[in-house]
Amino acid sequence: MTAGFYANEMLHGAVITLELTAGAFAVSLTAAAVLALVRVHGPKVLRAVVLGYVELVRGLPAILQLFVIYFGLAQFGFDLSAFTAAFVWMCFYGTGYAIEIFRAGIEAVPAGQTEAGTALGLGSIALNTRIVVPQAVAVMLPPLVNFLILELKSTTIVYIVGLHDIMFQARLGAANSGQPLTIYLIAAGFYIVMNVALGRVGALFERRMGWAR
Repeated sequence: MTAGFYANEMLHGAVITLELTAGAFAVSLTAAAVLALVRVHGPKVLRAVVLGYVELVRGLPAILQLFVIYFGLAQFGFDLSAFTAAFVWMCFYGTGYAIEIFRAGIEAVPAGQTEAGTALGLGSIALNTRIVVPQAVAVMLPPLVNFLILELKSTTIVYIVGLHDIMFQARLGAANSGQPLTIYLIAAGFYIVMNVALGRVGALFERRMGWAR
């Protein structure tokens, strides 16, 4: 097979990579937003649980987390597909890191803002949705863009469980085409294009947030 054939296969793999990244990013942000509020304002016991989760994610190698989900859970009858296992892992892994981004953003909001909202009689939900979160988003946007790029790059290990992403196709091409350097350079091109595009979109949002402020 030629390098062109595998480049086309990597294009199909790129679709899988983007689907996995977008889905896991959305789930991670939603879960992290809730858990970060617990981390900052929740009862002491729940704060400790969330902190333990964050430390667990940070302390375990990413590939070990993936293997536990894909191979380990099979021992208990959870025969997950490669895509499902990769998605669950990326949500688990991503949420742990996103929690700290949200926490830092929430804590960056001046205490006087929340005190003023409380003085106006706003409840906890209204206080967070109307005052804390809008201001925190401006602080969180740059690290969230970096986090999204990190999520995309993290997909490079999911080929190990058989998911036909870019790296899976690149490894096949490198082994079978006789042109490993060319194949891996093509794969690098895919990742560079996607990451640069994400960075530009993030920069656009940052500028718009700046105008809004």
